[in-house]
Amino acid sequence: MKFHTFINDNLEAIVSEWEAFARTLLPAAESMSDLALRDHGREIVLAIIEDMQTSRSDADRSARFSQAPVAVETVAGAHGAMRHAAGFDIAQVVSEFNALRSSVLALWRDSDAAAVDRLAIDEMARFNRAIDQALGESVNRYSSMVAASRDLFLAVLAHDMRSPLQGIVTASHLLIMPELSEPDRMRAALRIRRASETMVSLTTDLVEFTRSRLGRGIPIRRSRSDIGQVCEAEIDAVRATYPQQKFTLRTSGDLTIQVDAPRVRQVIANLLNNAIQHGDEKTEVWLNASGEEHSAVLSVTNFGSVIPPDALQTIFEPLVQVPATTSDLNRRQASSLGLGLYIVREIVIGHQGTIDVHSAVDTGTVFTIRLPRATLSQDA
Repeated sequence: MKFHTFINDNLEAIVSEWEAFARTLLPAAESMSDLALRDHGREIVLAIIEDMQTSRSDADRSARFSQAPVAVETVAGAHGAMRHAAGFDIAQVVSEFNALRSSVLALWRDSDAAAVDRLAIDEMARFNRAIDQALGESVNRYSSMVAASRDLFLAVLAHDMRSPLQGIVTASHLLIMPELSEPDRMRAALRIRRASETMVSLTTDLVEFTRSRLGRGIPIRRSRSDIGQVCEAEIDAVRATYPQQKFTLRTSGDLTIQVDAPRVRQVIANLLNNAIQHGDEKTEVWLNASGEEHSAVLSVTNFGSVIPPDALQTIFEPLVQVPATTSDLNRRQASSLGLGLYIVREIVIGHQGTIDVHSAVDTGTVFTIRLPRATLSQDA
């Protein structure tokens, strides 16, 4: 008897074992109906039988299992969705399939239909168990890291949203006081402005982060732009928010280039806010823009604490934070989510450019961006 025929003949026993195992995975599963626990079990096994009868070369099988998921829902995919809705985690879903394989092999080994050496089946089963163990450990660790990252992300987001909201509430209470002096009224209004801009920056970064994580990247729409004018506009905007901070802008060379000007301004804004957040407020923040033969070069320099070399390796990754050098929370417009520099890198990559960072006592912390004049593909 062929293996797929044996599986089909013992379909009810196999599905019953599937149901029994699923009932052990989740406390809530004890109260679930038999139909809910079986959830596509019969259809999945039948699909496996059909696949076993389909003649494929090794290359075909390799291509089938390595291809990206298709839009058409499969029975196994629907099962995964239903298990998610029922509260199963990814490790439990994987364990269902591991148990299915083990039970089928055990039935085959103990049956009179097996036409191969039972010792060979035992060897195959032990090999599969070892693979399942390694897979389970890897999936469990992966799942725990995903959960930890998600929890950290939500906690930091809640904290960062709460701080500007509290600033807005406090300032609004001050503004309704009739005896408030004009200078105090201006300070309260400025605080509301800073807090509002912080929340706008947070939501913008979240949108860009989500877009990039979905694989669509940050859209770049190039047009002929003067980088020098972009720098001037952004540094004027940042000066209005941080009037006590000193800035120096230097431009030189031909700065007219095909870029997405709003995106480049977003890059400059994030780098300037990062410099304010982590720099020494008693020193200047430098913004330099120079036109070279093949590229436009932008650099932002601050003279805060030196960033350790190991931190420089991960500074552009999301949720990576370098401790600020100032305790003045009103100066910290940049989000603590650690998305600002990540967005900067994604925009630069979208322009087919490069970004580097160097940090030393004598030169300060310098972010250097090169945007090429000629790119592989440019939007009109």
